[in-house]
Amino acid sequence: MSRTSIKKFSVVAGLFSFALIFFGSWSYGARVFSSFFRGLEGFAIFGLLTWLVLRGWIAIKSEERLGGDKDKGANLDQTA
Repeated sequence: MSRTSIKKFSVVAGLFSFALIFFGSWSYGARVFSSFFRGLEGFAIFGLLTWLVLRGWIAIKSEERLGGDKDKGANLDQTA
């Protein structure tokens, strides 16, 4: 998964949460402006949460693929 696909997935999750919160608030009787701002908050929270989780997951996967410890054997080429 590349950085662009992580960003795209985060935007999709944010837009889905925006639509769900906006129309849910509006159908329960909130005004349009308050529903819009609630939707923006949902977009920010869930989009950012999705982005952070996916970035962390990719970092963990890349660390496992590299063999774990990056500093292992770093001092082997130094002489005494």
